[in-house]
Amino acid sequence: MKSVYGWIASSITLIYKLPQIYKIYKLKESKNISLNSLAIQSMGYTFYILHGVSINDYPIISMGSGALFQNIVLILLCFYYKNNIVNVLETSENNNLE
Repeated sequence: MKSVYGWIASSITLIYKLPQIYKIYKLKESKNISLNSLAIQSMGYTFYILHGVSINDYPIISMGSGALFQNIVLILLCFYYKNNIVNVLETSENNNLE
């Protein structure tokens, strides 16, 4: 029964970042995202994976791996869209001048 709770917790953990990933992708900007927070979370998920491997707990390994992957996606999106707000403003100004 303990394993069922682990899989439920892992599933919820893997769902809760999806709206943030979608929002950044949809808005094409990431100015309100803390890279420090994502880096610290990524370190924590790395240790979850190591802990899960050491005790052979597959729900913890999958949760840590999935959450770490999502954090990496968020970090990449943050860097990709980092200066996009400037590009959007410049494009808007150029369109207004025409």
